[in-house]
Amino acid sequence: MLRPINVLVVDDSALMRRIIARLLGMQAGIKVIDTAVSGEEAIKKVHALHPDVVTMDVEMPGLNGVQTVSRLMKECPVPVVMLSAHTTEGARVTMEALAAGAVEFVPKPQKTGGTEQMVAELARKIRVARRASVKKCFAAPAEPRSTQARFRKTGPASAKDTSAHGSTPASTSADGQTGSADVSTAATTRSASKITGKPAVNIPSKAARSNSAAAYPTPPIASRPTAVRTTAGFKKISAGQTELVVIGSSTGGPAALQMLLPALPGDLPCGVVIVQHIPVGFSGPMAEHLNRKCKLEVKHAEQGDRVMPGLVLVAPAGYDLTFRKYAGRLTVALDKGNKPVPPGGFRPSVDVVMNSAADVVGGRTLGVLLTGMGRDGARGMLSIRQRGGRTIAQDESTSVVYGMPKAAADLGAAEKILPLHGIAEEIVRLV
Repeated sequence: MLRPINVLVVDDSALMRRIIARLLGMQAGIKVIDTAVSGEEAIKKVHALHPDVVTMDVEMPGLNGVQTVSRLMKECPVPVVMLSAHTTEGARVTMEALAAGAVEFVPKPQKTGGTEQMVAELARKIRVARRASVKKCFAAPAEPRSTQARFRKTGPASAKDTSAHGSTPASTSADGQTGSADVSTAATTRSASKITGKPAVNIPSKAARSNSAAAYPTPPIASRPTAVRTTAGFKKISAGQTELVVIGSSTGGPAALQMLLPALPGDLPCGVVIVQHIPVGFSGPMAEHLNRKCKLEVKHAEQGDRVMPGLVLVAPAGYDLTFRKYAGRLTVALDKGNKPVPPGGFRPSVDVVMNSAADVVGGRTLGVLLTGMGRDGARGMLSIRQRGGRTIAQDESTSVVYGMPKAAADLGAAEKILPLHGIAEEIVRLV
């Protein structure tokens, strides 16, 4: 019989401590070994009890959740699952907690009567967190950029990231950590042209990109092109022909993205789309968090946004994202779907996005699969490779959870398997 997962519950509210401890205790395979009322007490009890997982409120008086996680990661690393308020400020602070070392988070219920559902989700995240390698979460802090004007809306409908949490059952998240890591600085200190030896691409300014995108209406839906079949082995396009990079991630993803994206140069000659499993209401703050750290512009995707060099689009939680090509312009289409996401499914799904990229962009796609639980993205990455595109999977030694990249490797979908700190330079070399 497997040993239960020993959990320490940390919350400054006596009522929440009692409710969470009682409901978690009813979950199979989970044992609440103690509770703590503050960050200071939590640190002492982690040292004394060595729990498998800690659940922690983001907002606490004194040593808050972010500060407590930072201390724990330095003194006694342990998987931490945060409980976050479903507000703009709560989402922002949650991103900071994930950056400090938390591997997962669960939004608090917005309505009365949602506590049992929240605890059921918390139990699922606890089981995932137990398998996380927290020492692999740490990403080197990036040099912050000066604040600049944000993008204007480029499509007729803005995909507000505010629908009910239930539309996105999988969530995940560890935003980038602050800590020491073996980060390759080649891509951060040299432009794409210097790394690859190719002529520099004239990347339009932020204002020019915004004006250009606004000048074109949302294109009509294009018919799906005939799939390109390969025969023996896999065809490969030459370096320098990539039009689109699709990056998929789940558990540990925001931390990995905070290490990967700042290592890409601002003159990257192709567009990037990020697909991160995360609850509704949190993909927008994640995009803002990444935008403050990157040379590239990072934007929460909206209906009709163009995929352009120097621009990173983050797929909104709760929406399927696919690609359309019209008059040579590649854009994204968003769809909330008319059916609930099935158990074990995701919206957005890495497979859906990568399959669409393979159909519309074909071999000019580069697929990247980062840390995460499950298999989402493996088949989509295989589709990209079968059409002549290039593919990269994160290796086990740097993955918080080696699930999605392993599934891709097992399927033969990963052309290269690299440590996280080597992926940025490989992307620059291939595009």
